[in-house]
Amino acid sequence: MAALLRMFLVVTALLLATPPAPAAASASTPAPLRCGRYVNAQNDAALVIDSHNRGRRLATGFDLESLQIERDGNGLVLVNLDDGVATALTASADGRRINDTLQDYQLRAPAVCQPVAVNAAGSCLADANRCMARLHAATPPQLLTACQQGVGAACSGLLLGYVDDALLAAASAKGVALATAAPAPCTTDAEREEVLTCRDARRDALAAAVAQASGQAFARGIDPAWVELPAAQRDQLQQLCLQQRAGRFCTEVAEQQLNARDPRAAVQALQVVCDSGRDSACERVEPLQALGAALRLVDATEPPCGLYRADGGTIDAVVFGDDGHATIGSQRSQVRLLDGAIHLRNDHGSDHVLRLLANGDLLGMDAWTGYQRYQRQPGAVRCEAAPTRDTAPSARR
Repeated sequence: MAALLRMFLVVTALLLATPPAPAAASASTPAPLRCGRYVNAQNDAALVIDSHNRGRRLATGFDLESLQIERDGNGLVLVNLDDGVATALTASADGRRINDTLQDYQLRAPAVCQPVAVNAAGSCLADANRCMARLHAATPPQLLTACQQGVGAACSGLLLGYVDDALLAAASAKGVALATAAPAPCTTDAEREEVLTCRDARRDALAAAVAQASGQAFARGIDPAWVELPAAQRDQLQQLCLQQRAGRFCTEVAEQQLNARDPRAAVQALQVVCDSGRDSACERVEPLQALGAALRLVDATEPPCGLYRADGGTIDAVVFGDDGHATIGSQRSQVRLLDGAIHLRNDHGSDHVLRLLANGDLLGMDAWTGYQRYQRQPGAVRCEAAPTRDTAPSARR
């Protein structure tokens, strides 16, 4: 009896001393996400988890990106609502480290989770991963609906569809032979990336052909959306930008408004980009807003004269000489007046384009000078020679 009692006590002691085994992680349950700000130590890019299904990605020099977090089988997927790209999302067991396939992030500032966003049944956001995979085949009404639901990639898709239509119309008006000027029309049956690559190539080829037919130079892949859209479409896109406030899309809308020589609308759209946290947009908006009523374009009838400077930007100074030429850094370019704009041929095979503002300042209109306000600096530089004139209408800015 005593022996049995001793055995019972030993077994009991062993059971009490042995820590309980950890609960087995469910094979169908992804590692838990913690809300807060995760940071990549190498480049300071941040991934902010606001709730268990919403987040944001922030990186210096880039537009803020809206993200949706969804279950995908036994894991998580991070859907970028602004560019339509979905990537796997993994988290460490303690939720302090996450990886979005592109980068590793570590939790720097934990936060209380916001309520989970409830998406309407049947909407694009109800299954964003699947919706993004099919977005390239969506019709304009479908893109508009998804855009109004908060999907920036759908807004951008709608805009690019308008650009493609405008390019086709411009090609037809210029007598461009589509069969030789551009690749065959793109099918929607292929994978998303293949379709988008095809559309980009076709868009650039058409733009180059139309530009050539207009007597202009065009740098492929640098300024693909230069074609001017009808006013009604631009008004619609402007309202969508102001309502949805998607930084990447509003950047594209601002470009379209600048293309259409409406700097006031361009600045309004760019202010949304500034509000989303992109400092470079704020730097461009402030000098233009300060113009007030002078923020409007007038046709140039003669070349500028002297040194013009802008605050920051890729090109911060242009010197207009007295011989019909201008100097940017070490590059000397001939000045041409074309459709009321000032054109300077650059090393990239296209033109720097500046337009005259109502107060005499110059506004940058191309991919390198866009939105930059150039102000004349005091100094005695004479401009006597007339520039090369070209009265042909321009399809470019």
